[in-house]
Amino acid sequence: MIVDFPKPGGFASLTTTTPKLDSVPLGKVLRGLSDRLSIEDPALVDDSLELFLDENTRFANASRVASLSCPHALKAWAAERLPSIGISYGISNRINQKEIEANLDEQAPLCLVEFAEDLSLIACYCREITELKIEGNPHSHGLEFRFAFYGSTKSEPREIIEAASIHALLNEGVRNNCLRKRVFASEGKIEAECIALRKKVRLGFSPVF
Repeated sequence: MIVDFPKPGGFASLTTTTPKLDSVPLGKVLRGLSDRLSIEDPALVDDSLELFLDENTRFANASRVASLSCPHALKAWAAERLPSIGISYGISNRINQKEIEANLDEQAPLCLVEFAEDLSLIACYCREITELKIEGNPHSHGLEFRFAFYGSTKSEPREIIEAASIHALLNEGVRNNCLRKRVFASEGKIEAECIALRKKVRLGFSPVF
């Protein structure tokens, strides 16, 4: 299968800076946290967060994303978004075509792109990211994607924002069992695991597990 990865903003690109007919807003977790903190704890929110969010406002082309498999959607998203966010990255993929075809799903690719965008914005705002490694692997329950953002936190307030953002990210869409998500933050990196569950598998799971 040959997949074309168009230039950002092009006719068939995954993301745009302005909403279109079937657009889905990205970066909702950090935006939602910013809105909440501006009321509950305004001392944590400075102009840099609003500027960062404004500069990185993007919308996903939902129909374009749904037309791709999870690995292809993630690869196309990374090519479009990570250079503009300023993150140097590498991708390794061990998922073969047979496994891709067995896990085709109209919901999972968009959920995966939303998760990757949220996680990348959180990491980029809160840390001095030096490198990002992304891995795609087959999994007994579907397809597994691992993210490792290397870099230390920029300040204590941003460390607090990071912790609150990760908590919100893990609770985002908790009633939708399309993805199984785990995120671990340490002094030098953020690691995340996201499993796009095969349809037959996720029908047997409760929404929270």
